[in-house]
Amino acid sequence: MERIVKRLHALSYHMRSYFWLDLKQLNDIYRYKTEEYSHTAVNKFNVMPDSLPEWIFDFMPSRGGYFIGNVSPARMDFRWFCLGNCVAILSSLATPEQSTAIMDLIEARWEELVGEMPLKVCYPAIESHEWKIITGCDPKNTRWSYHNGGSWPGNNLFLVFHLRNKV
Repeated sequence: MERIVKRLHALSYHMRSYFWLDLKQLNDIYRYKTEEYSHTAVNKFNVMPDSLPEWIFDFMPSRGGYFIGNVSPARMDFRWFCLGNCVAILSSLATPEQSTAIMDLIEARWEELVGEMPLKVCYPAIESHEWKIITGCDPKNTRWSYHNGGSWPGNNLFLVFHLRNKV
């Protein structure tokens, strides 16, 4: 049990520190120096500031934030993933401040995140050349389809109901 608690503490720290994105973190990434390789490095994953997508600055509200989908060397997946962020709130992986920021983001970006059904699975959908590379041209994952920005009403209705009662 002690080892599990230690592991969960380390995981929570890692997620809250390296996967959290808000306006402050976005501005820090924009000013990152690259090719840092010591324990004192600020840019731990050597994320290239040029990898910031154009849409992210308009999408990020001043009072809001979210957990990004993936961090890998030199690149982050800046898309917003509904399920992961909602589960972070429900499981208390997100701090109370982060939970509020996630809900603030949903409220501020309601038009982009809510389709004709409840919340989209991720935002924005990938398309064009990037879609072909990432999905292997899988027709199930065309823009705004099931796995690429579509809606999963069953999951999302359950999550929204529980989130409203928790936050």
